[in-house]
Order: sequence, then structure tokens, then C-alpha cells
Amino acid sequence: MKKTNIILALLLFPLAIIADGWDEGLYKQIESRIIAPTFNESTYNITKYGASTKATAAKNQKAILKAIDLCSKKGGGKVIVPEGTFMTGAITLKSNVNLVLEKGAVLKFAFQPELYPLVYTRYEGLDLYNYSPCIYANGAKNIAITGEGTIDGNGNNDTFWQWTGVPFFGYDKEKTKENCRYPAPGQTMGYRAILQQMCEDNTPLEKRVFGMGKGLRMQLVNLVNSENILIENVTMLNSPFWVMHPLFSKNITVRGVKVQNEGPNGDGCDPESCEDVLIENCIFDTGDDCIAIKSGRNGDGRRDGRPSKNIIVRGCTMKDGHGGVVIGSEISGGCKNVFVENCRMDSPNLDRILRIKTNSCRGGVTENVYMRNVTVGVCKEAVMRINLHYQPKEAAERGHNPTVRNVWMENVTCQKSKYGILLNGLEDESNIYNINVKNCTFNGVTEEPVRRTGKSHDINFENLKINGNIIVAEAPYSRYSEWMAMSEIQRNPDPTLIDFAKKPKWGYVVGIELEALLDAWQANKNEKIINYLKEYPAKMIDAEGNITGYKYEDFNLDNTRPARFILRMNNLFPEKKNETALRTVFRQLEKQPRTTDGVWWHKAIYANQVWLDGVYMGHPFYTMAAPVLKGEKKAAKYYDDAHEQIAKTFNRTFDEKTGLWKHAWDETRTMFWADKETGLSKHTWARAQGWYAMAILEVLDALPKDNKHRDDFIRMLNKVMKNTVKYQDDKTGVWYDVMDVNDERNYLEATASSMFAYVLLKGSRLGYFDNQLKEAGIKAYKGILKQFVRVNADKTISLTRCCEVSGLGPGINKYVLKAAPKVKENKRRDGSFEYYISEPIRDNDGKGVGPFIWASIEMERMGYDVKKLND
Repeated sequence: MKKTNIILALLLFPLAIIADGWDEGLYKQIESRIIAPTFNESTYNITKYGASTKATAAKNQKAILKAIDLCSKKGGGKVIVPEGTFMTGAITLKSNVNLVLEKGAVLKFAFQPELYPLVYTRYEGLDLYNYSPCIYANGAKNIAITGEGTIDGNGNNDTFWQWTGVPFFGYDKEKTKENCRYPAPGQTMGYRAILQQMCEDNTPLEKRVFGMGKGLRMQLVNLVNSENILIENVTMLNSPFWVMHPLFSKNITVRGVKVQNEGPNGDGCDPESCEDVLIENCIFDTGDDCIAIKSGRNGDGRRDGRPSKNIIVRGCTMKDGHGGVVIGSEISGGCKNVFVENCRMDSPNLDRILRIKTNSCRGGVTENVYMRNVTVGVCKEAVMRINLHYQPKEAAERGHNPTVRNVWMENVTCQKSKYGILLNGLEDESNIYNINVKNCTFNGVTEEPVRRTGKSHDINFENLKINGNIIVAEAPYSRYSEWMAMSEIQRNPDPTLIDFAKKPKWGYVVGIELEALLDAWQANKNEKIINYLKEYPAKMIDAEGNITGYKYEDFNLDNTRPARFILRMNNLFPEKKNETALRTVFRQLEKQPRTTDGVWWHKAIYANQVWLDGVYMGHPFYTMAAPVLKGEKKAAKYYDDAHEQIAKTFNRTFDEKTGLWKHAWDETRTMFWADKETGLSKHTWARAQGWYAMAILEVLDALPKDNKHRDDFIRMLNKVMKNTVKYQDDKTGVWYDVMDVNDERNYLEATASSMFAYVLLKGSRLGYFDNQLKEAGIKAYKGILKQFVRVNADKTISLTRCCEVSGLGPGINKYVLKAAPKVKENKRRDGSFEYYISEPIRDNDGKGVGPFIWASIEMERMGYDVKKLND
């Protein structure tokens, strides 16, 4: 069954105007500065210097280093790795050298730690001397790694990956020599903690010597303090650690690279404290972040202070990974001016699309992050996540609160995720701000469209659609009761045309909705509401008290319901003409035809029929108006009459088998929809049961506190609602249109669900119900928000999935023809399940809008507002 999801994202600080977004001028400036290096045509084939597919890794390492050294000394050129697999140890690039891997060439790095000499690098943003990365450079200019060949880091569970200390990656405490104890998944053991402590102690670099026996894995490619870099077209596999890690470098082009690396901490490309970087047309399939922009960790990052800046990512494909484009968490030096566009991301194992992660150990400012035109199939967690609480238990100096600001996401689509946007701010400072999402569509969001914890402000959404609904960052009203009331006024500027009318209408739907708006005015004191409500009696009742569209002779209970709204308005703003109209309607109820046992017919065309709908249409007005129009003493007989009719209906329409109440009863048992023995209709239509429950609740409102029938009304109401809650959908908290049918064609329906929520919440407040029913009411209301309430582009809200109308007949028999000779039979409305689900479904039907407003008012009485309900 189709479900309609919610609504509102979060209520934040005053709404800011959404920023301009993508900075095309800055983008072009950065793009113009990134120029890939070129090389002379001199070639140095590694096989000419002793390399061979049959040689040892040490011998090939020596040959490759010799070729690189000679190439660089002679002014540069291309060092060629021909077709075949060459085992080697770490190699170091030098200036003006393009390492070219021809098609079919594989450079595979041996699991021989002695072939990786100590060099300066960073490990997770911390300065140290460690194993040389597989391909390394320091202080080089004009360097490249190109070709159609493969660089294989030889990482697997029998080699470098076991150094994590994780059994899943091959660690065996009896056999693995590089480690001894392991603190957290995906990291190395004790020596990582030692390095972190050295950072905290500001230990000099020369004392941070790791390497052999310490188990800190090396990167596949690490280019340090270098400039004019090109990495193009190669395939990179099985890195021991991060795959590409430019560090303190600039003018970098990474183009057409294919990364396949599902190992631990297997980031694809991690520019750290780099500037002017272009990553384009690459494919990332990783065990960690696909692209992770960094600038140092904690004290080391802050002391160095160099941000990563001016980075363009475009045309890339991201498959598996913790994040598509990630900033952090080692981001203490800050980050600015990141542009991401025209990428494709899709995998159930890709957690996030744009991720910014940091914490109060890091500090730093991340700003000016742009993403546009990104297509996402599936991601596991969130399309955007900004987390200032990453690794909250990290043992490091706190108090360096980070800031994330000026983030723009535009034209991003996603088909499935848990959240749309997930913001985790600090508790003590509002350091996430100016976050802008525009023209984005996220479908298949299974949990919350937007979730925020901690503090953030200036969150701006423009045309953000999640699960088909517009999401707003700032609600125009703090309460749903006022928001829905003002939405209806905006949709229906003329109150006489509510309920989709083409001409002024007197009908029960209008009366219900306008009375709900009256309660919304009393709860919120918005003068626009009461001024709107005054228009209805002014237009519908003339100076003599005649009512437009009302016919006394129809004896239609539906047309008595608006009188309750008029009565309440007249109590506030008395007018003689209104009182005259009220007396006319009350007289109809006094003269209303009845069954032989004294219960009102529903209408003349429904002679001898009692519908649950009619109980609600007549009795709340009947009991409220009696003391006003007949006097307090005479009112007692009307209270007795109401009790007798409602109690008889309670017993007559009850179905022992289901514990529910049937829609209607035909005293003659001759209607085509009626059971020939019981006279009952076939099913329990949820809205009919909702009408009946609301009738009892609102009659109780009118009864004096000492009325002898109060306890029996409360007893009946308890039975109705306890049995109703048994049919509450456990997953969503709302109800199906036909309560006693389990069929995949049945659907969750908004009007009845709103009625039940209203009765449960109000009845609980008034002390009629126990706490269990109160909790069911809260669950129902929250379910309504999630299943049925939609925010529209104009910032109105709508109640969706409303059954337009369902009825029975009319049919023809001698009783009907006598009461309504011109009646036309309608056998389509036969009370079958197929009939009920065939009726139209629409948005903003007043039969649901009114009860939704009433339920909202009850929630607001308990302290819930828009923000609290959506946190």
C-alpha cells in the first residue's frame, strides 16, 4: 500500500535568505590555475635497468629507483613499466618524472617491511617517520603516475591488513608480529595511541620514529611537499592503508583513476593541506571514504595551520565507501572552497554523499563547500551529514570547537537513504550555520527527512523535496493547529466555499472545519482566523434568519452540524438573525423522524436508517444548544434523549465478532446493503467509527458535570476507543480505511486517524482514559505527521490521503418513497469493501482537517510544538 510521508524538517532560528550558491567565478579561477605537468619524450624502460617479472621485489625496487633517478637527472621524461607483473618495494618519485604503467602492466608491492625505509609522512593527520608509502615523493616538482596499468598494494588478510589487529582482516595474536593489543575497529594497536599522545605532548618530529615492528600501515601513493602533480588513468588496488594521499602539495590533477580497495581505512583520495586540486572522472570503490579532504589532526594540524583549499571534484563515480565526498575528520587546519559536481554515487554500502566530520579535539573552520548536479541511487545513511561529534571518546585535549559554515547543495537527487539531512551540532556553541539545500529531491527516505541534534542555525531549504514533500527549515508557525488553520484560509479565502464548493455551502464539513478553526483562534489568538470566521454567518444567514442552502424538510442530520459552529460564534458575537437560524435547526432535531425505538433517521432519503455519521451530526449541537435555546431546566430531557439514542446505537451497531461498530443499521432490513437478519451494513468504516467516538466526546463537553449519564457515556467511550486501538497499525500508529478487512488494497486513511487521535488525546486530558490510551493518541498523532502531513512549496501544509466520502445507498422501499418520493437509488454504494476503497482520495478534506486541528491543539496543550515534534 502506498504511504505518504511527512513534512517538516526542523524549526530553527529566524529564516535567512538562501545564499547565491555555487560561486562560478571562484570555480573558474581555481580551474584555470590547475595545469597538469608535461614531460619530454625521453623514455626509461625499467627492464633496461634490471627489472623483470621473475626478479625479486628487492631487485626490481633497485632497478625502478635507478630508472627514476636517471630520468630526473637527465631533465625528465617517462619511466616505463611494461606489460607484466613486477614485484617491488617502496619507490620514490623525483622531479620531472612520469611513471607510466603500460596496458597490462602491474606494479605489485611486496609484503616485506624491510623494503619500505623510514620517511617523513603523516599517519591520520599526525607527523612522524614511518614506513615509506609504496610510491612516495617529497619536495618534487612536475611528477606523474599515468597509463592503463595497475598499481597493486598487495593488501590482504595475509599481508598488511592484519596489522590492524582486527581478526576480520587476518590478525592472529599468535602469528601477527607487528601488533600486540587493539583498541578500536579499523585502526592499528598500541603504537597509534602512542603517536596520538606524542601529538598531545608536542613531541619533536625527530623523536616520532615508527616503522618496523610498530604496525602503522603505509599509503599506496603519498606525495609530500610537491607541486605540479598528475595521476591519470591507472587502476589502484588493495592498498595497505589510504590509496592516494597528497600532502602539503599543490596543483594536483587526479583524472580517470580507478580505485578498488575494500581494505581497512581504504580511503580513495585524501588531499591533506593541499591547494588547487582537481579530481575528475575517477571511479572509487573503497572500504572507507571515497574522497576525504584533510588538514591535520588535533595539535599537529592546528600548529601547522595549513588548510586544504581550492578543490574541484567532478564527473566521478562512487560505489562502496563510508562517504562519497568527505571533509575530515583530520581537518584541524581547516578547509575552504570545495566544489563537487556531476558525480554519480550508488551503493547500499555507501554510507553518505556529502559528509563533514570533526570534533572538539580538532578545531578549525570548514567553509565554502559546494555540491551540485549529483545523482545518487542508494546510500545507507544520509545524503548530507555534518557531524561535530565524530569520535566523541577520543582521548585528546578538548575545547577546540570546530566550525562548519557556508555549505551549498543544489540539484542533488537520491532514491534511497535513511535520512535526507543529518546535522549533529555542538551543545555549547551553534557552530553549524549557513547550510543551504536547493532544488534537491530525496526519495525513499526511511527514517527522518531531516534530523538535527545539538545547535545549528541559518539552515535554508529551497524546493527541497523528500519523499514527494516539500521540506522547510523554518516553519511559518510554531504550532500545527495555527499552521493548518492559516493554510486552509490561504487555500480557501472565502469560508463559504470550504469543502471544494463552487457556490456558498451550508454543510457538515464546513461546520466541522470552521469550528476547528474557532478553537485554533482561541488557542493561538491569530486575529486573521476570527475575522475569517465572522464572514461565514454574515454571508450565509440573512437578516430574517434564513440559511442559504438549508432545507428543513430534508430532515438531513448532516445539515444540523454547522449550527454548532454558529451557536459558538453567536455566544461570542451575538446577533438576532443567528439565533433565529439556530432555533430553526433545533426545531428540525425536535421533529426529526425516528425509528420505532426512538433513534433519529439519518435523512429522509434514508428512512428508518441509523448511521454512525448522523449521531455526530446532530447530538453535539442538540446537547450544547438545549440549555441556550430551551433553558437549563428543560435541557435535562434533551440530555436524556441524547443518551438514550446514543446508547441504543451503541448496542445496535456493535459487532461482537470484531469488537467494532458497523457503519449503519436499517430497521426494515430491506436495504440492499443490509444484512437480512441484523439489518447491519457489512463493514466497519473507520471514519464512521470516528464520527461516533467524537459524538460521545463532544456530548460529554455539553453535559453538566453532575449529569446522571456522564459515567455511562464515559464507559461507552472507553469501550469504543479501547477496541479502536486494537486496530491501530503498529508500525505507523494510524488506521486503515476499512477497519475489519485485512487486504493489501486497504489503505491508511487520514480523516479517521485524525478523529481517533483527537478523541484519544482530548479524552485523556479530561480524565476519561488511562495512560495507555494517551500513549496511543500520541503515537497516532506522530503517525499522522509522518504518514499524511505534507509541506507545500508555498509553506502551507496539507493533510493527504483523505477519503472523500463513503455512504450507503440510497435504496428504495416503501418507507423511503413515502419520506422522499423523488429519491434515486444508488446500488454502487453497497457497503462492500470493494465499494469503500473505490471512493476518491484527496488532500485537505475538511472531515480530516478539522479533527487534525483539534488533535494538534491537544498535543500543544501537552507542550508539543512544531520543533519538538520534529526533533
